[in-house]
This record gives sequence, C-alpha cells and structure tokens, in this order.
Amino acid sequence: MPVVIVGPLAFDDVHAPAGRRSGLLGGSGAYAGIAAAKHGPAALVSIAGSDLDDELLEPVRGAGVDLAGLQRVSGRTLRWTGSYSEGLTESAVRNADLGVVDRWDPVVPEAVRDARQVLLANTDPGVQARALDQLRPDLVLLDTMDQWIRERRRAFEAMITRATIVSLNEGELVQLTGERDLVAAARLLIGRGPRAVVAKRGANGATLITSGAAYALPAYPIMPIDPTGAGDALAGAFVGRLARTGRADEPGLREALAAGMAAASFAVASFGVDALAAATIGELEARAAWLAERGGTAEAGRLYEGR
Repeated sequence: MPVVIVGPLAFDDVHAPAGRRSGLLGGSGAYAGIAAAKHGPAALVSIAGSDLDDELLEPVRGAGVDLAGLQRVSGRTLRWTGSYSEGLTESAVRNADLGVVDRWDPVVPEAVRDARQVLLANTDPGVQARALDQLRPDLVLLDTMDQWIRERRRAFEAMITRATIVSLNEGELVQLTGERDLVAAARLLIGRGPRAVVAKRGANGATLITSGAAYALPAYPIMPIDPTGAGDALAGAFVGRLARTGRADEPGLREALAAGMAAASFAVASFGVDALAAATIGELEARAAWLAERGGTAEAGRLYEGR
C-alpha cells in the first residue's frame, strides 16, 4: 500500500540571492510526493488548473508518484511566491493566488484509502480534514504554513488533535503557542494529542520532540540555491521512510528524520524540484547516514511511546 500525500501543485515564483525564477513547478504535493517516492510507492491526492500541462508534471511522474488522485480542473493553478534575503536568514513566503485550491474538494482514490501512512502536506486545513475523513491511517503527519495559521487557525488547531506527528518551523511554533522555547512549544502541541513534533530550524537542522526527549540533527552542509520546498521534502521522505521500514519506534523515527533531512538537502540544491528529482536512493541514504552520525538527544527518556 503506498504512502498517501495530500497537497496541491503550484507555480512557484522565487527571488533568492542566487537569482530569480518564475513559473517553476512546485507546491507541497510536488516536493513531498517526489521525496516519498524515493523510498517506495507514493500516491498523490492533489489539484492543478488547466494552465499546468503534462510536460511540467514529468518530474513527479518520472519519480514514480501515482497521480490517479490528481484533479485537473478548469481555472488557475495555485501561485506561490517566496523571497529570501542574502544569507537566507529571512524569508517572505505566501500563497499569492489560491486559484483552484480555493474550491478544492479532495477525492482519495478507493485503491489507496487503506494507506497506513498519510502526509497532510501544506494546504488549507479544511482540505486536509476532508481528505483525512476518507482515510483510515495508523500514522498522520501534519504540515502547514504561517498563512494558514493566521487565516484558518481554528481549523488547523482542530487538525492538530487528529495528527500523529506535526511538522512546523520555529516561527510557526511560536505563532501557535506563544512559547519561544522550542521544546516547551512542541510539548504544548503534544499535549493536544500528537505523539511528536518535527521542529524545522532551517540552516540549524531539525529537532524531533516528544514528551520524553528531543533528538536533533544538523542541516547537511551544502550551499543552498533555493530553500523552497525543503520542509515539504523533509515531510515526504519522513513518511516514505517509515513506510519502507515498517517501524515507528525510536530508531525508526530517528531514521525517518535523517531521511527527511537528506531529502531537504537536495530540495534546496536547485531552483524547483530538479535536484530532488534527480537524486538517487543511494545518494539520499549516504547523506542520511552522515546526518545520523551527528545526531543526538537533548534530554533523557524514550523518544517515542506508542499509544
């Protein structure tokens, strides 16, 4: 049974120190789907407008992502913009034009409704809820962005209670909890139902936090070209790795975080999805192994406790 990823496709407009690009294939569905498919079968539940042609979809299709759940409808594909400062220390990202996402009613293909692992990638929390209603997973990874927290906070907070793992960056954790201490903020969310939080920390790596421990990994040392999609790739590879190993115990979650960080390092290595799509599983695993050797727990106690 494939991993199911719920997330839109998009046209990305990016302004970074390395240059400007417009109309790149992007969206959380593209980055997460490609990253998940590196580890095994992946099915994408997504939407795109009539302005996104089949040729642009080739990186997703070529990665082996099942596109039976892609709705192609009349209208404009989501337009996303990202602007990054010199040194990539600051960013301004937003959904500039929701297009067809604004009326998206996701339909999960019957063939994948028994998927055991599901990624609800960055999109409207109402869409995430309607997709999850059609599924019966053992594990749900929930992602979002600050815009949805501002505009649809109540709906997103309702989704937190249905998630197994929540993936957020440091700013989003503060936005949701008002708590600036990373671990304390994550544990406030864990108190609402999830088992763990993946705190994305940009150039400082990522930390997996539960009620008992915090496990941190650095970022892979690479000169980033375009940070867009790094978090989506992390989440996709994380879920894909869990499905591949069939384990969600402490070692399994640590492996999944390393796999996610490895995928993120390829996502930032080019404008758009090209570097991620070209990465081999051998290259991904080599980077994941390098990262795992440098990981460590910040607190004593078990990293993961099943319900």
